[in-house]
Amino acid sequence: MKQHIQTLINLLSEDDDNALQQHYRISNESENVAQLAYLFQQGMGELSKFEFYQQLTTTLIANKCLPVALIAQIKTSDTLSFFTPALQLEENFKRVDHLQRNALHYLLAGDQSRASQPTFNYLRSMMLFESNGTLRDALCQRDLQNLTPIELYLFSNQDFKKLPPHELTALLALIEIESKQQSVDETNYLPIIQAVSKLCHSQVQQISTELQRLMLIAIYFTKSINDIVNDIN
Repeated sequence: MKQHIQTLINLLSEDDDNALQQHYRISNESENVAQLAYLFQQGMGELSKFEFYQQLTTTLIANKCLPVALIAQIKTSDTLSFFTPALQLEENFKRVDHLQRNALHYLLAGDQSRASQPTFNYLRSMMLFESNGTLRDALCQRDLQNLTPIELYLFSNQDFKKLPPHELTALLALIEIESKQQSVDETNYLPIIQAVSKLCHSQVQQISTELQRLMLIAIYFTKSINDIVNDIN
């Protein structure tokens, strides 16, 4: 175990909040990310102390800043849930990394090592009840590939299973929210269907009008589903 993590564990056991915060402040960014990952694992592994570890994480980030390298780790509903209070600080939902991607980009792209469906309903709920402006802005940010978080979902998320009705409804609501903020960039249409075609072939996934991802692309770009299928084929 690395010394900076062992020191963190020792300070946690000693309940020395000031020393813990000082240790976090003097650690470098890669050490901070590892320390936050440790706190996340503890919170998820001991749910009775989830709130304690979440609040501690939020305090540490508030007193230094959100590590840029942490943004790419927000890939699952668990990581989003745990880090949401920290992401709501200082407009951290809009903070981007070297790829100009924010946390929503990585969440909707999913974990590339395994298929995973994003929590669209959770995002829509947050937009309705809290931090509306920052989340709306983050939803419209474009990465270095010129893709918004929703476009990155269409482009690269590997989970082709149909979304549950409540998640599908939430995604459609997010698409509507984005469309009210900015126009769709039509130049992204061809790269997206080309990427989806490659994903379908790699997964031996049949390309047809029944494939929900194609239906979502049709809705997003306001095209007919038959046109999408024809363009891919």
